[in-house]
Amino acid sequence: MPRFDVEVVVDEWGGEVFREDVESADAAADYVRGVEVLGPFADYLVVNVSSPNTPGLRDLQGRAPLEDLLGRVKEALGRLPKENRPPLVLKISPDLTAEDLEDVAAVSLAADLSGVAVSNTTLARPEALIVSTRDEAGGLSGRPLFEPSTAILGQLYRLTEGRIALIGMGGVESGETAYRKIRAGASLVQLYSALVYEGPGLVQRIKHDLARCLERDGFATLEAAIGADHSL
Repeated sequence: MPRFDVEVVVDEWGGEVFREDVESADAAADYVRGVEVLGPFADYLVVNVSSPNTPGLRDLQGRAPLEDLLGRVKEALGRLPKENRPPLVLKISPDLTAEDLEDVAAVSLAADLSGVAVSNTTLARPEALIVSTRDEAGGLSGRPLFEPSTAILGQLYRLTEGRIALIGMGGVESGETAYRKIRAGASLVQLYSALVYEGPGLVQRIKHDLARCLERDGFATLEAAIGADHSL
């Protein structure tokens, strides 16, 4: 079962903080509680089963546990007032096998999700990564994540035949990398590491460069470029 790190502040004046590992007896119940509490205030909700830093969490990406989890989350969403039901997105790992990815595609379509976010950070360490912290535990993000996450994105787009919105993330740092995510099948693009290093001005630069990429390749709209690398 997944373990979660809980951080508790014991001194409101900025003093001692301790961390505690706890085990969840019913992981799906925790997600359901999140829907009940946060759903009415969210623009969209992400069911993240892909963090490499929570032991056991990625086991929820298996077909049976994922079906159970998404079913219970969808039921919780259905209990919210219609005006407070945000779109539901699943966030997956870039380290899935081909068989795992087929299961994710089938379950996502059956659950009628609003989208799938591809992807979280990776446990892999490419040979080209030569840094002293290479072998530290945890997820790797940024530029080394771009190729594997984009490959997974393209595979999922083909498996779902473009019938579900995909959010491309992982190594996006320019208009060109955002464009490659879109051509691989992304309807939306999300930033994380690059935004930390480049700041909010990066968004405007990506938009400007992305427009040039679309014009260069003869696409009148961004929508026309979605999945352009595939023939479905």
